Amino acid sequence: MLSDLISSELPYLRRYARGLMGEQQNGDEAVEDMIESLIFRISVAPDLKFQKADLFAELDKSIRKRVSTLTDETGIAKILNAMTTLQRRSLLLTVVEGFSVQESARILSVGVPDVEEMLRTAESAIANEVSTSVLIIEDESMISYQLSQIVTEAGHKVVGVATTQTEAVQLAAESEFGLILSDLRLADGSVGIDAVKEIFSKMSREVPVIYITAYPEMLLQGQDDEPSYLIPKPFEPLHVRTVVDQAILSAFLGQEAA
Repeated sequence: MLSDLISSELPYLRRYARGLMGEQQNGDEAVEDMIESLIFRISVAPDLKFQKADLFAELDKSIRKRVSTLTDETGIAKILNAMTTLQRRSLLLTVVEGFSVQESARILSVGVPDVEEMLRTAESAIANEVSTSVLIIEDESMISYQLSQIVTEAGHKVVGVATTQTEAVQLAAESEFGLILSDLRLADGSVGIDAVKEIFSKMSREVPVIYITAYPEMLLQGQDDEPSYLIPKPFEPLHVRTVVDQAILSAFLGQEAA
């Protein structure tokens, strides 16, 4: 049934929408719009059948419709109306959500060769985007090393690695950075979200945060103050790089418009 399909895919629909739009509220509202649209369609045509890719195709339409109401000066509109929009959507669908090239082409209403070309050119395009400094909060040395390698190879700089909330707050006070990569469970039993909240309480403005967790679904329930960006463990380097560059570009364009 459609309700069962939506329930099982809802966390991932939220992840895609939040990642593409760069924030929780607009992403979650786009998902709600999509669900309302599907309910209406089912009410007039109850025999319609939907699969996972159909849900993401409907969500993509909902996102584009929502963006069309925004002014070109907003950060989100700049991103989604830019030439690189399809590249970013292709990356999020294939790398983050795990769709095939064929499924992504169907969701985006483009040809398979178009998606293949976008994926080929996306990495070089991202390499020329805005670079920043990154604060890593992670208590597993192997994972922090991997993350450091990934962001460094992507052209960013790591200002330091903290393993506890106390270390993270102290390091943040001593550093300038434009992005935080944070685990949820830290070495001393503290929580990454609490560390970030304490860091932000001492800053004049917030920066984008990407949380890394073995249970991303737990933070995609549609509650208030859930993260916009989540990466599941274990992760693939291209997944991390895709989400990192999306978060950085979203924040950069938002600052430009301010």
